Amino acid sequence: MTPHDLVQQLLELPDVEAQKRFLEEHASLLDDQVAHALKEQADQFLRSDVQRTLEMADLFFYMAELTGNPPYRALGLLVEANARSIGGLGEYQRAVELYNEAAEIYQVHGRLVDQARAQVGKVFSLALLGPYGEALETGHWAGRILEEHRQWHSLVNLTMNLAVVHGRQREDAKALTLFDRARVLCRQLGPDGASFLQLVEHNRAIVLRNLGQFEASIQASRAAWELTDQLGHKAEMGRVQEDLAFTYLVLGRYNEALELLDKARDIFLSDGRQSDAILVDLVISNCLLQLRRFNEVLEKCRQIRNLFTELGTRREVAEATLNEAVANAGLHHYAEALASLAEARHLFEKEGNRVRVVCADLETAAVLHHQNRFEESLAIAQTCASVFQAHDLPVQEAQAYLIAARAAAALKRHDQARGLVTKVLAVGESKDVPSLMYQCRHLLGALAEAQGDLQKALAEYDRAIQELEWLRGRLMVEFRANFLEDKQVVYEDVVALCLNLDQPSRGLEYAERAKSRALLDLLAYRLDLSIQARDAKDNRLVAELTHLRAERDRLYRRWETSEGLRVRGWTSSDGGHGQVQQNVLALEKRIEKLWHKLLIRNADYARDVSLWQVRTEPIQPYLSPETLLLEYFVARGELVAFLVTAEAVQAWRLPIAIAKVQHLIQLLWLNLRAVPRSSPSQVSSLTTNARGLLQRLHKLLITPLDDVLAPYPQLIIVPHGPLHYLPLHALHDGQSFLLERHTISYLPSASLLRYCEEAQSAATGCFAVGHSYAGALPYAVQEARLIAAIFGGQAVLEDEATPARLQEMATDCRILHLAAHGDFRPDNPLFSGLALAEGWLTTLDIFNLRLNASLVTLSACQTGRNVVGGGDELLGLMRAFLCAGAASIVLSLWAVEDRSTAQLMETFYNKLAEGWTKGAALRYAQLQFIREQSNKEDTVTDLYTHPYFWAPFFLAGDAGPL
Repeated sequence: MTPHDLVQQLLELPDVEAQKRFLEEHASLLDDQVAHALKEQADQFLRSDVQRTLEMADLFFYMAELTGNPPYRALGLLVEANARSIGGLGEYQRAVELYNEAAEIYQVHGRLVDQARAQVGKVFSLALLGPYGEALETGHWAGRILEEHRQWHSLVNLTMNLAVVHGRQREDAKALTLFDRARVLCRQLGPDGASFLQLVEHNRAIVLRNLGQFEASIQASRAAWELTDQLGHKAEMGRVQEDLAFTYLVLGRYNEALELLDKARDIFLSDGRQSDAILVDLVISNCLLQLRRFNEVLEKCRQIRNLFTELGTRREVAEATLNEAVANAGLHHYAEALASLAEARHLFEKEGNRVRVVCADLETAAVLHHQNRFEESLAIAQTCASVFQAHDLPVQEAQAYLIAARAAAALKRHDQARGLVTKVLAVGESKDVPSLMYQCRHLLGALAEAQGDLQKALAEYDRAIQELEWLRGRLMVEFRANFLEDKQVVYEDVVALCLNLDQPSRGLEYAERAKSRALLDLLAYRLDLSIQARDAKDNRLVAELTHLRAERDRLYRRWETSEGLRVRGWTSSDGGHGQVQQNVLALEKRIEKLWHKLLIRNADYARDVSLWQVRTEPIQPYLSPETLLLEYFVARGELVAFLVTAEAVQAWRLPIAIAKVQHLIQLLWLNLRAVPRSSPSQVSSLTTNARGLLQRLHKLLITPLDDVLAPYPQLIIVPHGPLHYLPLHALHDGQSFLLERHTISYLPSASLLRYCEEAQSAATGCFAVGHSYAGALPYAVQEARLIAAIFGGQAVLEDEATPARLQEMATDCRILHLAAHGDFRPDNPLFSGLALAEGWLTTLDIFNLRLNASLVTLSACQTGRNVVGGGDELLGLMRAFLCAGAASIVLSLWAVEDRSTAQLMETFYNKLAEGWTKGAALRYAQLQFIREQSNKEDTVTDLYTHPYFWAPFFLAGDAGPL
């Protein structure tokens, strides 16, 4: 039996005990050749099955006992050490102890070369632990021995590990020299060097990226990927994907980065490499910082810190602490950010990593800028730039100069700022880093505008927006709103400049590019956010999502409260269900995370160059001669109103600060929230107060535009920012409400007008759902039954009104009416929804619908409330229904009363049945409350004249006929 055959038979046995018996039976055959063959096999498993590698270490220990040969024990120690270090278990200190024990055995037996080989892995472990001086000293000693004895395989490995030591200290030029040397040695080894060459190319890619040589880095990663695939090294494939992802992150290719990181993490977890999986989370946290998902970063980094503190790897603890600081700064928690930066700096100093110390300093400079400490920020950033330049790190140097340039601009040192930003732009263009270029162009535009060169400013702002929108287009669509949160200022500056240049049409175009772009992308490119497996690999993920959603629905019922029985909504309260609430929130977080994972996997559109360029849709061709579109935009703290008709575009600067408008809106909401708790006499007083507030808001927002608006009976209003929370149709001029003078509809963005008007609707069919929420809302059931009767449609009531039945019936109906209990979730609008039998219909569920409805009515509480995200993206039910295909939606801004809602809806649908347009029918129904023109059969009390009862409902989308 050859040594190879013996090892094969040994490893085919089912468990360690059987393998040990096999070794006992063949003890006479156990020699150095068998040990060598077994070690080769252990090295193979190191890349694919780390747990099996640990089991093989035990076989070496048993061989040593059977044969009385201590060097076999040394081999077992090396196998175990490799598993705990290189294998991804992250137990570097224990690995060092094992390497030392093996080296001592070889030293005692006079085996100098083997002693040197035992130091190779130790150098890598020391590199991860941080004592770089010891790592280099050990490596140089071992290198001399290995080179003298022409041990080229071990020398290649050692050379790579020494390069890692330099790389960990960000001495990237030295690291690249060593990797290039290792590359030459690999090629000299021929086919035997293939496995080493894969590692060399992988590590070269990292260093090349650090040096700003991105294309060379990507090529090295691809070479490593190909070699790894040929060798079948699963764990190494995960590492290659992880590091290529980081390169894509730097280049702004965010979705590609997240997709690769997801794959890498799955590889490591499937192989039991928890430490490697957590390292992937560290890279993911860097990506999430760019996407402004700061709370997720804080959560991940706490987990990372805890694990690596236990493992004793100071560098990873420091990196997690640094990311925590950046996240806190993004949340405007500047004191916490500075404290974390000081901690990270201390940790980097302890491990002698000068470059990362300076990275912490640069983030400190950024925080100081936010605190208006511009002189300090400027000085620190310039010092950082000098250090990065000395280490040949051009991208980091550019980032430092960018912070310095901003500080200089804030200090009105325009020439200095321009000189600094020009350096940054040179790096951004030569290295193709869009995140640098958009910031440079924006700053250059601001500098040109400050010095009166408005045309140059406009050109720079436009180029900034092009770069920014390229970055945005590389994201999975649901990440785009967060990404734009801190970038609105670019659009504000260019809109304000267009008005100064008397270019209202161009200003409107830029304003539109800053509004609800993710929703427009969903409609324009028919992007699919539904939970379905588009590939076999998604089946398990979809199954888990289905299970978690059912479990969340079950727990959510236990969290509910029965307060507010005559209101079609409620406010969540603890009510003794604190643990249930925590469980629900944890489930929702898990569901959202898995949904995003599924969407990232299927976001091929983020790679399609034709989809990166943001476009605005034509508006004027879709406006009738009787219609004016009024679009608000907040620019530099002030309100701009664009007035668009079929013939012209005008822009008005309203002489008010948005902060004043926000204050009045807050007062109005206090009034509205008081109505359900008030007696009839108190409601009368609240009505007077509400009308006063609505008059003040009218004077600010409408009165300056009255002469232009007056000739147009139909208004389409596009709010912006806080105006999304204001019922603009209820504004009062002292004589009448705006609704009394115009038929009013709303849009999140004017560019959506085309899609709403051109939406394909079913020819017939009315499907009405009524659910009383355990009898709390009896009028909801009556309402659904009545509306179905008006249109000869189908009513599904109470226990039959399930989400499954809705999904079955909703596809082919022209009218979809839902009367139920509603819940707005400002903490997570993905789970806003309507309570039906057997479960909730949430925003997430609606993304799974495919509608052909001319009209969807959500006759429940707060269905029109949204979280206003970055880019003025409205996150909530309205967005989901428009995405699902609805041409128009009737929604509510606040909690609505059961009886009055049913009466309003009856009037609304009766007028629709008579052939009225959707906008006119809703207006008529609301006017009934205002003017008290009810008949005996439909009595409307004085109580209902308060806007609380009639003004919450509004029409979004196409206001034309059914």
